[in-house]
Amino acid sequence: MIRTAKLSDAEQAIQVLRRSITELCIFDHLGNDEIVQMWLENKTPAHFRSWVCAPDQHILVAEHDGTICAVGGAARKSGEITLNYIAPSARFQGISKRMLVALERYLQDAGHEHVILTSTATAHRFYRSVGYVDTGAPVMWGLLSGYPMAKALV
Repeated sequence: MIRTAKLSDAEQAIQVLRRSITELCIFDHLGNDEIVQMWLENKTPAHFRSWVCAPDQHILVAEHDGTICAVGGAARKSGEITLNYIAPSARFQGISKRMLVALERYLQDAGHEHVILTSTATAHRFYRSVGYVDTGAPVMWGLLSGYPMAKALV
C-alpha cells in the first residue's frame, strides 16, 4: 500500500533511506565513508518531518505488512522526483515502480507534462527501463555523481 507520509513515519522511513543508501547504492559510494556520510547527513527523522511539512513536497511511503519498505517524494513546483528509496528486503517486487507511478501521477495532476529527476548510478538503468532519458552530462554533488533525467507524462 502506498500512502501519504505522516510525521510519525519519520523513524521507520529514515531507516529505509539509510539502509538503501548504505546497502544498495554501493556502485555509487564504492564504500567510501566520506561519500556515505555526506549522503546520509540529511537523512534524519527531523529532516524527514520537515519534508513532510514542506508545502511544495509530497512525500509517500509504501507499506508491506505494516512496515515501511519504500519512501518517495516529489516537488510540485518543479515537477521533480526528489526521493525514491527502497528497503533492501523489498527489492525486485515492483514496489519502486509503483512508487514512481504514484509520484508521476501526483505531478501530472499538478499540471506537469514532464517529470525530472537526478538518478544515482545504481538506479540509472531502472529509470531508463521505465521511460526516462538522460538530459545532460552527470552533475556532481560533492564526490557523488548524479544523472539528470526526464520523462514525458502522457
